[in-house]
Amino acid sequence: MIGVFDSGSGGLTVLEALVEALPDESFLYLGDHARAPYGERDNAEIVAYTTEAIDFLMRSGCRLVVIACNTAASVALRTIQQTWLPLHHPRNRVLGVLVPMVEALAGVPWHREVPHEDDILLFPRVVLFGTTKTIESRAYLEEVNKRAPGCDIVQQACPGLAGMIEDGASETELLDVVSKRVAAALEGHMGFVPDAAVLGCTHYPLVRHLFAYCLPEETRILSQPDLVADALSDYLRRRPEFSDAGQGGRTVRYLTTGDPAHLRGLAVFMQNLHGQFTRVRL
Repeated sequence: MIGVFDSGSGGLTVLEALVEALPDESFLYLGDHARAPYGERDNAEIVAYTTEAIDFLMRSGCRLVVIACNTAASVALRTIQQTWLPLHHPRNRVLGVLVPMVEALAGVPWHREVPHEDDILLFPRVVLFGTTKTIESRAYLEEVNKRAPGCDIVQQACPGLAGMIEDGASETELLDVVSKRVAAALEGHMGFVPDAAVLGCTHYPLVRHLFAYCLPEETRILSQPDLVADALSDYLRRRPEFSDAGQGGRTVRYLTTGDPAHLRGLAVFMQNLHGQFTRVRL
């Protein structure tokens, strides 16, 4: 069983892509809705909360966990992989959503930290939208620049947007915020027309159409859920010991630290749910 973790509901966009790409795998989703969003919290809290959630999923039978939260992946993943996981669950693995996107932007595999002269820059100009913490971490900026130093990345924080999506804000309210953040990113860099846009929060694909409306027509919005699904499919081909394929009927279960009744109000964003949320304590 594969665990999928997010601070709230945004990770459902990743889970949907995983369920479609891996029809024989079982999934256990955990949203830390009681403490969402993570984007404005301090780093110590993000690391502590993410570690608690991953530990819960692994004690629930998940040997592989995908952090479907850009904030948690940017701030906590490396610490968890390098210090916590070897001590507490040494046979298990934790992956994040950042690596597949970095590979797509740089056009090279993650293990290539030194650019080659013959590398082709697929997206010379990129605009990255994310939570305050994702932007402050500079994780995308640093990892892409290692591999593709010619890539010009403009970062734009979107404080409050993930929380508005969680709370079921109206499309008019969401469009107002998105339009202002897109304008801030582009107007602050005169003449900058991005080749690609990264919605660096798994909540943002839920309002992808609003970003598309506000961005230049020629800007390509990269799909993080699809990239993560492709990357996980490849990982399981290389590491079949973490796959459940062929071991019986698949299950998809949903857990939350919050109130399941509140989540029913997000039904417009959850049309592809395969079950109901169950409340748990971490």
